[in-house]
Amino acid sequence: MIKSMKIKLSGGEFEIVRGTDFSVTSDNLAHLIYEEKGVWHVISDPCKGKYAKTVITLPYQHVFSNIYIEMSDGTLNICDIICDNFEIRISGASLVAQTIHSQNLYLSASKADVHINADSVMTDIDCGYGCVTMNFKSYSFGYKISSKCGMGNVSLNSVVLPKRYVSDKGERRINVICGMGNVNINA
Repeated sequence: MIKSMKIKLSGGEFEIVRGTDFSVTSDNLAHLIYEEKGVWHVISDPCKGKYAKTVITLPYQHVFSNIYIEMSDGTLNICDIICDNFEIRISGASLVAQTIHSQNLYLSASKADVHINADSVMTDIDCGYGCVTMNFKSYSFGYKISSKCGMGNVSLNSVVLPKRYVSDKGERRINVICGMGNVNINA
C-alpha cells in the first residue's frame, strides 16, 4: 500500500489531480515512475521532455503519511492534498495549491512564485527570493507567528511585520525566514 509520495520535477507544466488510481500521463512520457516500500516515486527527466505537460493522478480520498516534492523550472498546480507531513522545495518555478491539509508543512522557495491555501498545525516557510502567499484557514484559537526577515518583507493580513516578529497567541504555529523575497500570510 502506498503511504508516501516523493516527486522530483524539472522543466515543464505539471498538475497533480484526483482520480480513481495512481497514474502519470505526459506529452512525451519522459519520467521514471516506481513504487518502493510504500513510497510512490515520480521523477521527471529534464533532458527528455522538457516543458512537456504532465498530469499526476492520485486516488480520491487517499491520505498520505509523507509527501515530498522538489520542483525547478516550470509550473505546478496541486489539488487538495491530505497528509501528515508535506514538504516542498521549489526553485525558479511557479506553484499554486488548492488546499494542503497537514500536521506539518514545510516550504522552501527560491526564485519562485508560490500561492498555497493551507490548513496545517505547524508551518515552516523559508523564502530566499521570490513571492510566497499563504492563505491559512481561519481558527478562533489563532496562530503563533515567528518571523525573521532580511531585505524582503513579511506581511500578516496585509500589515508589514517588523524584521523580527514573535506573536505567541494561538495554538497553531507559523515560522517564517525571509531573505530578499516577500511572504504574505493571511490567517
